[in-house]
Amino acid sequence: MIKNYIKTAWRNLWKGRVFNFMNLLGLSVAVACCALIFMTVFYEFSYDQFHANIDKIQQIYSVTNRVTGTEKSTAMPVPLAPALKSEYGDIKYITRSANGAALIKYGNKELEKDVHYVDADFLRMFTFPLLQGNVNSVFNGLNNVVITESTAKALFGNEPALNKTILFTLGEEQVPFQVSGVLKDIPGNSSIYFDVLVRFEHFPNYKSGINKWDNWSHLAFVQFKDGYNANTFPKQLKPFVEAHYKGDIDLLKRDGAKPDENGSLLSLHVTPFAGTHFSNGFSSVEGNPVSKIYVLSLLAIACFILIIACINFINLSVARGFTRAREVGVRKTLGAGKWQLLTQFWTETVMVCLASTFIGLALCALIISPFKAMFKSRITLSMLFEPMHLLGILVVFLLITALAGFYPALMMMRYKTVAVLKGNMGNTAKPGKLRNTLLVVQFTLSTLLIICTIVTWQQINYLSNKPLGYNKAEVLSIPVSRGLNGDKTLQIMRNELRNNNQVVAVTGSFMNMGMGNDGSSRFSVLGFDMDGKEIRTNVHRVNYDYVKTLDLKLVDGRDFSSQFPGDSTAVVINEAMARSLGGKNLIGKFIPMYPEYKSQVIGIVKDYNFKSLHDKIEPVSLLMRKEYEVNYVFVKVKPGSLLHAYDQIKQSWKRQFPTAEFTGSWLNENTERQYQNERRLSNIFVSGAILAIVISCIGLLAISIMIVIQRTKEIGIRKVLGANVSGIVLLLSRDFIKLVLLAAVIAVPVSWWLMDNWLQGFAYRITIQWWVFVLATLMAILLAFITISFQSVKAALANPVKSLRSE
Repeated sequence: MIKNYIKTAWRNLWKGRVFNFMNLLGLSVAVACCALIFMTVFYEFSYDQFHANIDKIQQIYSVTNRVTGTEKSTAMPVPLAPALKSEYGDIKYITRSANGAALIKYGNKELEKDVHYVDADFLRMFTFPLLQGNVNSVFNGLNNVVITESTAKALFGNEPALNKTILFTLGEEQVPFQVSGVLKDIPGNSSIYFDVLVRFEHFPNYKSGINKWDNWSHLAFVQFKDGYNANTFPKQLKPFVEAHYKGDIDLLKRDGAKPDENGSLLSLHVTPFAGTHFSNGFSSVEGNPVSKIYVLSLLAIACFILIIACINFINLSVARGFTRAREVGVRKTLGAGKWQLLTQFWTETVMVCLASTFIGLALCALIISPFKAMFKSRITLSMLFEPMHLLGILVVFLLITALAGFYPALMMMRYKTVAVLKGNMGNTAKPGKLRNTLLVVQFTLSTLLIICTIVTWQQINYLSNKPLGYNKAEVLSIPVSRGLNGDKTLQIMRNELRNNNQVVAVTGSFMNMGMGNDGSSRFSVLGFDMDGKEIRTNVHRVNYDYVKTLDLKLVDGRDFSSQFPGDSTAVVINEAMARSLGGKNLIGKFIPMYPEYKSQVIGIVKDYNFKSLHDKIEPVSLLMRKEYEVNYVFVKVKPGSLLHAYDQIKQSWKRQFPTAEFTGSWLNENTERQYQNERRLSNIFVSGAILAIVISCIGLLAISIMIVIQRTKEIGIRKVLGANVSGIVLLLSRDFIKLVLLAAVIAVPVSWWLMDNWLQGFAYRITIQWWVFVLATLMAILLAFITISFQSVKAALANPVKSLRSE
């Protein structure tokens, strides 16, 4: 019996191969895209889930209610973690965590590695399995070190790693460390990444900040004892905060800051570590968090494509059903029951869906590499065969089969046998509300994606072209390699490039502009008391010729100069900082930024966007204080020969530092890199819009075929009575155009709300213009009209004699 159903289904599918090819095409593309997108979303949500205690680990953050607004920060002072552990018995584990880098030597081998400074509880909280060593003793010694398996392999080859002594270059000194443990390599879906773990006591800011509660420099994680409610922790901490931050709280009161609902001006809170992979409003978190909007947009578009494909399948099946009406009538006359007909039609649906699934998965395998490149995804083809993903594919397959197969089969079962055999289709197959509803849904989603595509493109174009207030086209940023001293590296490069006629100026900086090839960015904020109020400013360590190198505009005073020895304690500020200080007669004024000395203002530069355009311009103070390292060397070159200059600078770097990697990049590349999430989102919308439109048009083509089949006689009669081709095309198209217009009416407010909320994340943003909605609507109408016209024109040009003789 089943064999007969399959054989009959195959014959019917082959008979209607044009329709079924369209079905296969739409569904296969949808399956391929959805498989890739769902794997990407699953991978993003799998971040850090390998930690056994993921639900128990919390990250500590502070909330400060200032006059200017509420500030949240995950940066913590050095003495906080030990004090909390000694005073609160509900804490099971607590660890400080800071990132760094070091040059590691063993024999004649020298490696640059990522270093994580942590406390002994780190490996008890986080699940990084030890291949060698004991989790309770690996950090017993101050100079113990834990390394990853790949680092051990690179250093020692096949030799045992335990108890080997390696040399770390920390700052300007070499420190011996003993390997006490070897970890399994860090998974790719980990927010925390490192090559080496060392005790937090080696953190560069440890000694200077050991007793300073106002030196916020690292992250802190806590795990409470079983049964403890983490929501009560902030209230328990109130006496602790008031004791250790009394001076800060008094200053906030003096400045007129308003307390929160618990009466606190400064408070400590915890947030689940499980959510830190997604951007959560904190500027300092582990790893490189992604925007949750980006991930949810991927998921939404996958669902859109799947819905559109299902609608397409239904519409194509319905269109095919009109050509099989007589077959159904004959089958009923010969005694076929409803369930037999239902089984037959559903067999065909299952075969099409099954073929589409396999073709879609094969297509997925073919396009996975360009997909990964476009969306910066780390998925692998092997993920498809994981039990959870196979189960998901099965569920989606059953869902599509059930949804897409039920309505067409039910509709064909309802054909009235006598009417169909008489050739009267008018009363048995009216267009129906469901078909129109499905078409409206399809084009609503398509129009929404078109609008989102236009708006994201406009915003990204605006970000790329907005002047930032400094020269980003001709300045090369070179990250100082790990293990090198920044000031010495800068001086060596100055001497090396002095006679290069392509080089205009060389300087050094603590902070990069944008995001360099090393993937890092740094910011430091300082607060100090002046004239009875608190002043907060970004602190940016620079070197001579910084203003000249970046083409910053001096509005008053001068730049730092080696001819003035006193400039080592001076400061150059921007206009925003000048406004914070009163704004008038500031050149020559001394400000108490540090307790050791007062800094004299020697220059004021025009405001410039030293952060991304997500943020407004904040006060910034440029200084030459040695406490902050030179992390980047900036080289300004002459315009017109950037590639040649780049090669020369790279060769100079290699001559001076043959073992250090050159990762220089132009500042315009760095600034563009800040908006990679926005570009990904734009790529998502473009790809989603194209797919949605193509699949929707395939469905619309099917409906137009169905309409032409229904109205063949009418078209013939109209032609005999003198109707022209354009009139017939307009007649067949206008109902569809009305549906597309209705879809646009629904899509416009939804897309405006979505994109307006997205744009709120930018301090500098476009205004959504009315013409965007008009353009998107016209594009949808034009595409729908072109699709319908293919079949309409064919019907209008057909010989009316054949149309009228067909029955």
